[in-house]
Amino acid sequence: MLEDQHMSVPQAAAVMEDARARARRELVICAPLVYAAWGLTVLLGYGVMWLSVRGQHPYTEPSDGSIAVVLGLAGLAVAAVVVMISRTVAGIDGRSARLRSIILRTYATGYLILLCVQVAIKGSVSARTFALGAWLVIVGVSCAWQAPAAILATCALAGGGAFLLRAAIKTRLRSHAG
Repeated sequence: MLEDQHMSVPQAAAVMEDARARARRELVICAPLVYAAWGLTVLLGYGVMWLSVRGQHPYTEPSDGSIAVVLGLAGLAVAAVVVMISRTVAGIDGRSARLRSIILRTYATGYLILLCVQVAIKGSVSARTFALGAWLVIVGVSCAWQAPAAILATCALAGGGAFLLRAAIKTRLRSHAG
C-alpha cells in the first residue's frame, strides 16, 4: 500500500485479522494429525501384539513379527510428526524451539520406556512390574509440562519413589513367602 493512501479502522482490523488467521494456519502444528498418527500406531501396533499372544497359555511373549510391526509403525509415526513439525516451525528459533525439543524428547523417552518394560516382562508377566513401568511412563510424559527444576524433583520423587516402593513391596512379599 502506498504511504499517501489512508486505511480506515475497519480495513486495518480486517488486514490484522487476516494476518492472524494466516499465522495460525501456517505456524500452528495440527495436533489432531499428531494424535491420530500415534493413536493409529498404538491401536494397530499393540492390536497386532495382542493378536500374537491371544490364546497363549501360559503367556510366553509377543511374536517377533508383532514387535517389528510396533517398531515400524512407531518409526513411521515419528517420521510423520517430525515432517509436520519441521514444516510448521521452519525458521522459528529460541524458547519455542527449546520447549518443542523438550516435549519431543519426553514423548520419545516415555515410549521407549514402555517398550523396555514390555521386553522386561516378556518372560514373566508381573502386574506390579508393569504398573511400575506404566507409572514411569506417566512420570516421564508429565515432565513435558514442567520447568527444568520441577522435572528433576518429579523424577527424583515420583521415579525414585516408585522404585523404592517396588523394592519395599518385593521385600514384604518375599518375607511373607519365606
